[in-house]
Amino acid sequence: MSEQPPFVPPGPAYEPAQGHTAPPVWPPYGSPVLPPEPRPEPAEQVRLAAIDLGVIAAWFLVAGLLGALIWWQVTPLAEYTRTSDNGVLDEQQLGKQFATDGWFFTIALAGGLLSGIVLALWRRRDPIVTVVLLALGGVFATAVMMQAGLLFGPANPGDVLKTVAVGAKVPLQLKTSAGTVWIAWSMGAMFGALGVLWLGPDRPGVDQRPQPRAPG
Repeated sequence: MSEQPPFVPPGPAYEPAQGHTAPPVWPPYGSPVLPPEPRPEPAEQVRLAAIDLGVIAAWFLVAGLLGALIWWQVTPLAEYTRTSDNGVLDEQQLGKQFATDGWFFTIALAGGLLSGIVLALWRRRDPIVTVVLLALGGVFATAVMMQAGLLFGPANPGDVLKTVAVGAKVPLQLKTSAGTVWIAWSMGAMFGALGVLWLGPDRPGVDQRPQPRAPG
């Protein structure tokens, strides 16, 4: 029977002396070292940001117009009843005024969510810039949708009431009365974009550089 070598306990773990740093840990021999991803020049960054701004502004312009068209088609408008000297709204018609704000908020929230998802997937060069532009684009879409609603909807009832007979119905204009609708487009866009950035391949901690294939 061969004699076993004596057991030697392991030495203490390496600890760098005060004032010295630990030795660097090098990758195994043959492992590829990826270079840092180059950043564009400041002028190029401005040019790319301007392109993103133009694309997002054009998108929200079209989205706001489409949202106003849908809003006009689905919203039941309250109606004045012409009296001998003015026009009145009964309780049923007063309830319809809240539906105008509700439909605006619903359409804007859905449109903003879809816009945020699509634009975050399309314009994903700089996530921070994209999210900021989406928030501003939502405000732009809100203004477009409000103005287009006035154009698509009925005329000012104050002018129409003067020209109709007693008992005639005159609809209100297609416009909002609640200030909270201003956040709907932006809120939806932010939720959509953040969902894409958090769940997609561009989420923090994921290396976006192409990985080299292992040697065959």
